[in-house]
Amino acid sequence: MITKDMLIHDALAKDSGLVPVMQSHGLGCFGCPSSRGKSLEMAAASHGVDIDKLIADMNAHMESVA
Repeated sequence: MITKDMLIHDALAKDSGLVPVMQSHGLGCFGCPSSRGKSLEMAAASHGVDIDKLIADMNAHMESVA
C-alpha cells in the first residue's frame, strides 16, 4: 500500500510502474535528487496535486499488478 507520508523513492522501489501514474498527475519528482527525502504529500503540495487522488491512483495501480 502506498501512503502519502511515504518517500517518493520508497514508493518507486515498490514498483517502478508508478512513474507513469505520477507523470499523469504532473509529477516528475521520480528523477529528482530530493525524491530520497521528500514525501509524496510534500511533492504533491509543492506541485498543486490532489494527494488523495494521487494515492488512490497509485494504489489502484499496485492492486492491478498484484
